Amino acid sequence: MGGAPRLVRRLICAVVALGLVALVGHAAAQDLDADTILDNVEARASTIEDARFLLTGAVYDPGGAAIALEIDVQLIPGAGVASAYIVQPDALADNVIVLDGDAVYNYVYLTNQVTIFDADDPDALGGLLGDRSIDEDAITGTLDVRSVLVGYEVVATEAMETPVGPGYRLRFENSDPDAAVPSAVAEIVADAWLPYRIEFFQADGERLAELVFENVEIDVGLDADDVTYLPEDAEVFDERE
Repeated sequence: MGGAPRLVRRLICAVVALGLVALVGHAAAQDLDADTILDNVEARASTIEDARFLLTGAVYDPGGAAIALEIDVQLIPGAGVASAYIVQPDALADNVIVLDGDAVYNYVYLTNQVTIFDADDPDALGGLLGDRSIDEDAITGTLDVRSVLVGYEVVATEAMETPVGPGYRLRFENSDPDAAVPSAVAEIVADAWLPYRIEFFQADGERLAELVFENVEIDVGLDADDVTYLPEDAEVFDERE
């Protein structure tokens, strides 16, 4: 269990820096190919000015035990800012991760300290992406699934029923055989064209994490200063070059 908090940090940082969000839809899913689905996701993502949602789900330790996630997320893609306030797991409760342009701020509540990383520094995401930097779109908080899963290819597509309505399940595999996260599954709600659920898998096929996007609110007029706020009295460690 000692590695669990680090794993949670990796996944949370990735979600914030890559700007994942979901939106509930109501239209029936049609028989579409993966490129059409992803084109629709890209087009829909480009229209969103801001969003806030509750990220739930779990990460799984090597023994298969689930570590619950509950994270309040806010993002403004056009401004390149996002934040994640952690409710669960308890070990990271009240910590905050902020993306602001080309920097990632990790705030630790218990010590009242902030560590700043370059957003294109793999260490900012706890090594989740190996030695690969994040692309420019990801740094600005893209909502496009293609940009989120850079280096992955769709290997299967099927229509399915999500808990909030008809949708699609896309299975991805990483073209890098040494990737830390070799495969993923995205569930996309039909007509909303944004993810409802993302799952990540290890090389042995065991599930690494499940991320579900709930209570989504789109274009509510978020303020960038509010989204990026951190306590002014926090001790700061700047790891940027």
